[in-house]
Amino acid sequence: MDDTEIRNSVDDVEMNESDNESVGQESRIGSSYMPTFQYSQQKMRQGLAKYISSSGQVYSSAQHARFEKFIQEYVQSEYSSLCLRTIKSDSLNYFNDMKRALVSELSGFNGTFSFSTNFWSSADEQLGFICVTAHYIDSAWMLQRRIIAFRMLEYPHSDTVIFQSIMDIFREYMIDDKVFNITFDDVTGSEAIIDMFKNTLQPPCGGQFSYMRCLCHMVNSMVQEGLKLMEAHIEKIRGAILYIASSSARQQEFSALCESRGLKYRELKPDFKDHWNSTFLMLASCVNYNAAISEFYNGKHDVFRSVALSNSKVYLPTSSGGLFILRYISKCFDKHRGHSIPEFTAVYEIMESKFKSYCESMLPSYCLAAAMDPRFNGQGLDFLVKDISEYLSMLLLNMDTKAIEARLHDLYKGYESKFAEKEKPTSDRIPKRKRFDDGDESAVEKFLEWRRQKEIKTYGPTELHKYLGVNHTAYMTNEEFQNFDVLAWWKDNALSFPVLSKMACDLLTVAVSAIAPEFVFSSTSGNQVLDYKRSMEPSEMLDCLFCMKDWEDARLRAQNWTDDDMVKYYADSEQC
Repeated sequence: MDDTEIRNSVDDVEMNESDNESVGQESRIGSSYMPTFQYSQQKMRQGLAKYISSSGQVYSSAQHARFEKFIQEYVQSEYSSLCLRTIKSDSLNYFNDMKRALVSELSGFNGTFSFSTNFWSSADEQLGFICVTAHYIDSAWMLQRRIIAFRMLEYPHSDTVIFQSIMDIFREYMIDDKVFNITFDDVTGSEAIIDMFKNTLQPPCGGQFSYMRCLCHMVNSMVQEGLKLMEAHIEKIRGAILYIASSSARQQEFSALCESRGLKYRELKPDFKDHWNSTFLMLASCVNYNAAISEFYNGKHDVFRSVALSNSKVYLPTSSGGLFILRYISKCFDKHRGHSIPEFTAVYEIMESKFKSYCESMLPSYCLAAAMDPRFNGQGLDFLVKDISEYLSMLLLNMDTKAIEARLHDLYKGYESKFAEKEKPTSDRIPKRKRFDDGDESAVEKFLEWRRQKEIKTYGPTELHKYLGVNHTAYMTNEEFQNFDVLAWWKDNALSFPVLSKMACDLLTVAVSAIAPEFVFSSTSGNQVLDYKRSMEPSEMLDCLFCMKDWEDARLRAQNWTDDDMVKYYADSEQC
């Protein structure tokens, strides 16, 4: 157990200072009495099941003789170890209780969900698994995320099998009629699968904006293509690092060489080949060994690592920022196009080609979501799209302000027909204030109608017209603009836009990336989501492990992923 786990245990269990004090003895605190901790084998079993599952441990870890010895000697002498079957049974019981509560919550949710899907292979790459994550904004306008299933796929892993597996999960949670959007990874997002969902779920606007490719998978694919052309250069650096790091004598010689050249000694560390961001950090840590590589990676590839990190956030909307990310990458390509080193020019050409094809397919969806950010609700979108078009030197058809607003109005019509009557203000929803009409109801009605007609004349007949017509940033300072909280704004203005806020809620829920769930069990030590020990577990136990860990993290609002540990790993290589 680490320090945090020990502190959590101390919060739940008050330890006696003396081993000789009896369990049932009462202790005095001030002038009051309170019972000391009473050990319960049943509660211990529940707590152990929760700990193992939610911390990502393997079930056999609680059977280790040293674990039992530690608990008995330092925590609770009455503890007795459990058999593996009991531990797994307790975990499944706890998981099923939590799942029933989540099914009730999601099936009764008054709104829609966006989903992200990931495909995983077992350690021997013979078994396939699908991970489905639900994203939604709750009644307090807080973004929530829950992994709802981690299921083994039947072999062969055909499009039909993947589609049916995802649909079975939706029906299991009774939310197949609440699907607004699905963000797919490279495996689960084939055109055939997307067509099956369109025909089955009948999403708004014919599904034009309801299915997205994962932005981070696109970035990863783009970077991997570039790395292939750079592999010969990278392998030389990787080989030199391994040569030095594999011998203490060589490390001492290297330290002396650094000192003779006025350099601080750095313990060089190789990268993890399955994490391209670690390759960037490896190259950045040995910047003085290859000037050309350092220029390329320090000045340019950091943009892609930044994109991966910014789009793996869980509690902030990523869909409304998708357009900014595309502009950010486009600007990078424009800045470094035509590099003085021919090898780098080839790298950029192949990466930019992949990026352009992604841009054309995803821009419409990103524009709709960005329009729900009051900072860029009108002309701001036109500004961003024009920048992207100029940076990439490509013509983006039907992406001007009028075309974007036409798409917004088409989408809004569906919400207006569904919610307009339901969201009309009623007397019990209108705050009670002092009357100003001296009891003359006709004066109030006349005033409200006059104001409504004035707004229609100024902006248009719908909430969307009004929203797009108002400059919401007119009185914002630069700091307020930079730190703007889009969910907080919609929470404060939901009553002013009762129908449009429903549409905003759905669009802002969309996950631009499916990267966050991928790191539920990842670590900088190179451990994979499905290592050999986990791959040997039955499918239902893997479902239990993945979901319970995510649900417990959600309870603690601790689902965000960063590569801080990896950054620290390479930063720590510098010795003072």
